Amino acid sequence: MKEDLSLEYLLAIQEYGNISHAANALFVSQPYLSTYIKNLESKLGVELLNRQVTPLVLTYAGELYISYMQEIHEMHEVMMRDIEALNELKKGRIVLGINPILASHMLYDFLPEFMEKYPGIEIQLEEGTANEMEALTLQNKIDICISMLPIKNTGLVYEKLYEENIYLVIPKGHIFYEENNKEIKHIPFPPSKLNHQKFILLKPGLGLRRLTDNIFDHYAISPTITLETNNIENAFRLANKGIGMTIIPECIITRDQLKIESNLYTLGNPVYKNSVVISYKKDVVLSPAASAFLKFAKKRYLQF
Repeated sequence: MKEDLSLEYLLAIQEYGNISHAANALFVSQPYLSTYIKNLESKLGVELLNRQVTPLVLTYAGELYISYMQEIHEMHEVMMRDIEALNELKKGRIVLGINPILASHMLYDFLPEFMEKYPGIEIQLEEGTANEMEALTLQNKIDICISMLPIKNTGLVYEKLYEENIYLVIPKGHIFYEENNKEIKHIPFPPSKLNHQKFILLKPGLGLRRLTDNIFDHYAISPTITLETNNIENAFRLANKGIGMTIIPECIITRDQLKIESNLYTLGNPVYKNSVVISYKKDVVLSPAASAFLKFAKKRYLQF
């Protein structure tokens, strides 16, 4: 089907109520967008926009046009998925969302195997924060997303891949540091004592930061944030050097084999875990390629 941008253009105008603002959001010029809509109205013989009010609104004809065009696009997607299924996954495309921590610590575990098994399926990676990935999935710009719990939006569903421990990192020289403790064990003091202590944290919106904030809320901890970073390895290395405490997933220890100069403690009763999941939009039928990816990933992580 030849790409028809009229639906995208009208939805943008409906959202922004202004052709100039819609054009900026669409990365087209205002004259081009105005001409495009006028030509479409001329072709249809009706006005799609009520230009007598501010902000602009759709006419009844405009609303009807959008409704039908959305049905057409949905039918086209169903058709393409059916054809893709008939093609036995020899061709296809998956837009895969993933946050940077998981991208660096798990993709190499199974993505090469998947691509070898399905060489005709194109993988397009979208990396970003948990907030960004959720928004893109809800907008149908991501087919399937590898993320961490918690997932805040009820418009998404998920299936668990695996769980791992998370550890509180207490650096050498800290008042809570135990010189003779070389083993990973459960925190030996009430977590509420961490209130107002210095922490290096991931930036807001990242999946592990959401979990960290939940832990802080549960124990009424108000951390003194000395540094925020996008990179969990940075947080761990800086904590090891005594800048502050941090919270890390188990994979940082087991997979990177980093030198540990700090105490590592589990937290919570039951112990807090980092749950890695595959999420996708609720009530949407996954494409055959995305379904194959989901099944492959779940089978790969059964060992966990």
